[in-house]
Amino acid sequence: MKPSITQDQFEPHVRIRKLIYRLSFWVLCLVLLYALVRNSDWTQTGQLLLEIPIGIILFCGAGWLLSFIFRAVRFQSEWKRHEKIRFADALQLTFIHNAAIVLVPFRIGELGYPVLVRRLIDVSWQQCIRSLLWLRFQDGVVLLGFAFFILPFLTIQIKLALAFLLFAMFLFSKKWWLKKLKSRQFLVSQLRSFLHQRSTSWGWLWSVLNWLSKISVVTIFLKSLTGLSTMRSLQGALTGELSALLPLSGPAGLGTYEAGVGVGLGLPWIDVKLLMASVLVSHLFFLCISLTGAGVALLWGSMRFKNFKSKSDISHA
Repeated sequence: MKPSITQDQFEPHVRIRKLIYRLSFWVLCLVLLYALVRNSDWTQTGQLLLEIPIGIILFCGAGWLLSFIFRAVRFQSEWKRHEKIRFADALQLTFIHNAAIVLVPFRIGELGYPVLVRRLIDVSWQQCIRSLLWLRFQDGVVLLGFAFFILPFLTIQIKLALAFLLFAMFLFSKKWWLKKLKSRQFLVSQLRSFLHQRSTSWGWLWSVLNWLSKISVVTIFLKSLTGLSTMRSLQGALTGELSALLPLSGPAGLGTYEAGVGVGLGLPWIDVKLLMASVLVSHLFFLCISLTGAGVALLWGSMRFKNFKSKSDISHA
């Protein structure tokens, strides 16, 4: 196991200051959450929750878990040029990294990715950081692409025309871009090193399927809890996920996620505040699935370590 940076390596005043920053921001986000849900109709939310068929709940849970499978496959594709990674290890890393992201404020949990990767394969810190940036770049492009087509800021005709124009520009300028990337300019060389040996185009497909799975099941669950139309629920689910891309988010996204969904619903505040309890219940439902998966992944990893250690002791006996 490779050494990693721990909190104990920082000076005491640095650790205290970081703790104060985190607690302060968590308090602000929880206050925001309280302000959003305190006027909600909890009775109606409870009734609608009990009325949801068990089949829909199981389907939504399975769809949410499916998104982790797509992320694990993308992780395998990302590093296949370096070393073949077992799917079980990739899935375990995906669950644990996701838990670190949602539980640690300011998205500092993202930095757990290089540590987890280096425990699996022999790669440098620089390669891990580049990989993390590339994966987040993919996610951002995919989510913004969804937002471009789903959010109601332009007519569908204009959206299709702009999409066709961008595709045509990329297609006809492909040779120019490839030629430009071979130049020796400093910025181009840095971009070339960032793009070098990244995952194949399949990585984009896994990213699309990941977000499609997540947004779809959140839409279904929100629609069941709020009684809103499919399109409004879809817009709320999408803006909720977009809020998670912000550098600042509450503990497990609480507060900031609900605010993002509320904006996407596009309803007057007097109507939105009555639905915030439903948004919170939906958020907690999928959060529990993610954290349960991370707990199972940690337990499975500790059991593997104990089995490996016992076999090692027997072989040395």
